[in-house]
Amino acid sequence: MIDLDAYLESLIAECRAAFGGRLLYVGLQGSYLRGEATEDSDVDIMLLIDRLTAQDLDEYRTILDRIGNAEKSCGFLCGRDEMARWNPLEIRHLRHTTKDFFGALENYLPDASRADEINFVKLSLGNLYHELCHRYVHADRETNRRKLCRTLKGLFFLMQDLCCLETGTFAATKRELSELVSEEDRAVLRLTETPDPLTPADFDRAFRQVFDWCQNAFVRASHLG
Repeated sequence: MIDLDAYLESLIAECRAAFGGRLLYVGLQGSYLRGEATEDSDVDIMLLIDRLTAQDLDEYRTILDRIGNAEKSCGFLCGRDEMARWNPLEIRHLRHTTKDFFGALENYLPDASRADEINFVKLSLGNLYHELCHRYVHADRETNRRKLCRTLKGLFFLMQDLCCLETGTFAATKRELSELVSEEDRAVLRLTETPDPLTPADFDRAFRQVFDWCQNAFVRASHLG
């Protein structure tokens, strides 16, 4: 496992030296933030740079190579102006799932409302449902079996947001989320930890659980406001 404290210290120092006052923010996301990282986990970093250029992307790539573990690096870079104009549907989830390590993300985010968060859930749910149905019909069984586990990883984030809207509490980890949701939700949440690839029998069971959950989630989302 990566020594996260040492990694972040080196990354921030290198970025400050490279970008100077243009470096506005460094934050942590993903499994390392949730305390759920494994040997295979990426380190998800969010970086904000004033007037981001393509040359800055090249420089950041060089920094990642220099500090080591570049193959485990993940996340995204963004310019200040782009962040200020970001789609408000994503902002509340971004706020909940990012921890400040340099600067304060809140200073650079556009306003977002509960209505935006509801629309984000509905959009994410529609995308998930469409993906499931389209692939089930138009892809072969082996492709379906291989890709369902990747789809399940995104379901966790959708359930986080839906639960937050229903309960008023954002559960940062899978453990916290499992304590807030229904037994049906917990059963689907457990699927996100299923080993990849699924066996044929496990695929049949998992697909039907997720498909049924999506249909019920459409009803739940319609009651949010």
